[in-house]
Amino acid sequence: MEQYEAHYELVKTIMIVFAVVYFLLEIILNLNDIDNDTSNIALLEWSKKQFFIIPFMLGAIGGHLFLGAKTNYFGIGSITVVIVLFSIAAVAIIVGYIVKFERTNALFTTLLVLGLAYGHFLWSMNFQN
Repeated sequence: MEQYEAHYELVKTIMIVFAVVYFLLEIILNLNDIDNDTSNIALLEWSKKQFFIIPFMLGAIGGHLFLGAKTNYFGIGSITVVIVLFSIAAVAIIVGYIVKFERTNALFTTLLVLGLAYGHFLWSMNFQN
């Protein structure tokens, strides 16, 4: 059990370091003289082009981390859900490169809500409890 606690602490430390670095980077980008170079602008621009799947992925992560059904209604294993999630992302990225269509706020909102539902119902952290 002690070995797992050490791994947990290592992962937690890495996540904290990433969060601090990201936070400092955002501060630097907001204070420099270049307009529209922050990560939120970059994500929006990428979403408007090939990576329209970004709102779905952010919704899935949000549903996974902060919501989450307590019952696994579909009986799908967690590794299967992750593989399906990345498969959806891969297909969407390919579609984003091949098919040109308008990325509207309605599309982004729909993808965000669908991702939130995916993370809540299929990829819940509460299944482990």
